[in-house]
Amino acid sequence: MRLLRVTLLFGVAVALFLVFVLDSRCISRQDARKPSTDDASRETIEEDFLIEMTMDPEISADILMDDVSTHATTYKDDRSISSNRLILPIYLRGGGPNWQYNNFKAAVRLSLYYERSIVAVPFVAHRSRHSANNLRDFQETFDVGELGKLLPVVPIEAFNNHCHGKVAAILTPSSIFPPFIEMYETHYRGCADLFKSTWNITFPDFSTIPTTEEARRRHFNEIDAFDCVAIFHPINVFGLEVPDGLEYTPWVDIPDGDHIARLTYKHLQRTKYVKELTDIVLKSVCPGSRFMAIHWRNKTGERCSLAGAENKECAKLSTALTNITNTIMVDGIAKEAQQNDIDCIYIARPSYSNNIEEVLGPRFKHIYTSDNIGIDEDPRLSILKEDNYVLSLVEQEICARSTLFGSTWLSSWSKFVVEERLANDKDVFYFYKFPGLTEEISLYF
Repeated sequence: MRLLRVTLLFGVAVALFLVFVLDSRCISRQDARKPSTDDASRETIEEDFLIEMTMDPEISADILMDDVSTHATTYKDDRSISSNRLILPIYLRGGGPNWQYNNFKAAVRLSLYYERSIVAVPFVAHRSRHSANNLRDFQETFDVGELGKLLPVVPIEAFNNHCHGKVAAILTPSSIFPPFIEMYETHYRGCADLFKSTWNITFPDFSTIPTTEEARRRHFNEIDAFDCVAIFHPINVFGLEVPDGLEYTPWVDIPDGDHIARLTYKHLQRTKYVKELTDIVLKSVCPGSRFMAIHWRNKTGERCSLAGAENKECAKLSTALTNITNTIMVDGIAKEAQQNDIDCIYIARPSYSNNIEEVLGPRFKHIYTSDNIGIDEDPRLSILKEDNYVLSLVEQEICARSTLFGSTWLSSWSKFVVEERLANDKDVFYFYKFPGLTEEISLYF
C-alpha cells in the first residue's frame, strides 16, 4: 500500500509541477510590475534600512515602520534574532498563493533557526483568478505586526539597500523528487529576471549553484559567512509535510524544531483587514453557534480545465468522484458533524469544484458558501465579490475560527489552515481517511 501511495503521489506531484512550469511562463521580465500603490493613504516611511511593518485599522492603511534594532524580539530567552543578517525567500515561480504562503512559513522557521531577520516578499495571485504578474503586497496578506513579535520583518526594499542589490548566496535544497532538480533552472532564471526588473536585486548566476546534494548541504552549513542570503523554494527544506503521509528526512536537523514550527504557525496570521471582514461575515454565517468548515477541492476541476485535457478521461473520473461524493464523502462529513453536535457548515470551495452543498444540504440545518455572503448587509464586503485573493484569505480565516475543520489532503490551502489550527489546539479531520475510499481515489480528497 505504501509503495502504491509513493507511486501515486509521484504521479500527482509531477503533474502539478508541469502545471506550475507552464504557468510560470506567464511571468516575464516585461510583465513584472511592482505591487499597486494606488491608495494614497498607503504611505511608506523608511527610517532605516531595517524596519518592522505594522498595519493598524485605527490609522486606515498607513504602514508604520520602526527601527527593529531597538526592539528585536526573541523566540527563546537565550536566543536573539540578528537584525542585520537577512533571509530572502524566493517563491514567486512554482505554485499558487498558498504554495507561496507555505514557502514563506518555511522561511520563517529557517530564519528563527539561523537567528536572522525575514524579508517580506510579495505574493503572486493564483493563475485561475488573476494574471500571473499580479503581485500582492505582503502586508495585505499577513499581519506584519504580529509576525514582528516573533522576529524582525524586513521589507524587500530594505534588503536591496542593505545588501546593495545583491544576494551573496543562494541556498537551494533539492526537491522531493529528483526529476524536479532539472527544472530548477527554469524557475530560478525566471525569478532572477523578476527580482532584477522589479526590485533591482541581482542573484548569483545559476552556474554557481552547487549541483550535488553533498555540496548543497555544505552550502547550508556555511550560511554564517554571509549577511545577505536567499533561499530558493524553502518549503523543500522540510520535505512533504502532510498528515499521515510520506515522510522525508529534513535538510536541516533543527533543534527544538517542533517548538519553532508551532510558534511560526501561531504568529503568521492574516492581516487585520481580513480579520475584520471575517468578523462581519460571521455575523450572518452560523451566527453565535458552533460550526464546521470544510475546504472542498475537487481536483478534476483543475486537471480537466487545463488545455489539452482528455475529455473522456475527465468525464470518467468526474463521474466516479461525483458518485463517491454523494455517498462516502457526504456520509463521512455528516457523521463528523453529528459526533460534534454541529448542524451548521461553511464550505470553502474554488469555482471549478462541484457544488457539494447541493448534496450536503439535506444533512445540515444551515449551510453556507461564499455565495451567501451578502454585500447588501455591509458594503465593506463588496471586495469579496471583486477580489478572489481577498475572498480566499477570508475563507481561510473562517476555517481557522470554526469549531471543526475538514481538510482536503495534498492541498496547500488546507495545509496552511491545518497547521494553524493544530498550533492552537483546534480539531481537524481529513476526508481521505473516510472508510470506503480506495488508495487512488483518496488522493482526490
